Amino acid sequence: MHVKVLIMIFFACTWSSAPVYGDSITKLIDITSGSLEYIDVGKGKYNIVIESGIGMGSSYWLPVLSELRKLNQRVIIYSRSGIGASTVSSDISLQSSNKRLWALLRALDIKSNVILIGHSYGGLHARQYAFTYPREVQGLVLLDPSHEAFLAELNKLNFSWSQRDNQTLNKIMHQNAEWAVLQRQYSSSTMLDKGKISSIPTVIVSSSMEGESDWWIGHSKEGKAVWRSLHASLIADNPNAVQIVSNTVSHNMPLDDPKLIMSSIMLLVNMLDNN
Repeated sequence: MHVKVLIMIFFACTWSSAPVYGDSITKLIDITSGSLEYIDVGKGKYNIVIESGIGMGSSYWLPVLSELRKLNQRVIIYSRSGIGASTVSSDISLQSSNKRLWALLRALDIKSNVILIGHSYGGLHARQYAFTYPREVQGLVLLDPSHEAFLAELNKLNFSWSQRDNQTLNKIMHQNAEWAVLQRQYSSSTMLDKGKISSIPTVIVSSSMEGESDWWIGHSKEGKAVWRSLHASLIADNPNAVQIVSNTVSHNMPLDDPKLIMSSIMLLVNMLDNN
């Protein structure tokens, strides 16, 4: 399998993090530690803030921007440090990235009614931010989110297969700084919620599609079952949470089925409004 295909599978393709300024939608804003690239569209009761997958930035969401506008809420999509036109930083830990996001939201005069959308690796960022700033965040929508225990669970499933595949992925992704952060989460998690989203209203969308790749243990039938189980464990004790499982979308679900993503966001909005 070609390296390009592998990189696309793990959502670090370079085209998606390239800045797009042709229509003046994407902007730059200065914060204390540099500048961040962002998109700010719409108005409404809630501030929907999107955290993207590894290596992804605001341009990844441009194909679904028209759907996001239909939510009739304010939508903020930004690129973390080193992605797109955002300033490179030597510290891209979850905590430091959260601080930069906080500074961005303050600069945009957003202090409350935040709904965090976390896709893939962005799910870790969203969870960490929600725990750190609980008074600001009203709810979470996690789209096939990464989980800090995934590698450990794959090791339990088949240690030699899991280790071989992870070594392959590390060779492919070794130049991606965010991949290194994810690997550190696998080996020594710093997640403040300890793997439990206990009370904040949450919608998790999990892919059960099989055959996304023909070699990685994480895409095997058993690997996907582990993935969904970890998602379920996040909200097992949360009475204000829903897990949606779909076999019609891949991990790349925001582009596979934008309407599913929008309906998941609206489900959370309705949960908040009816609470």
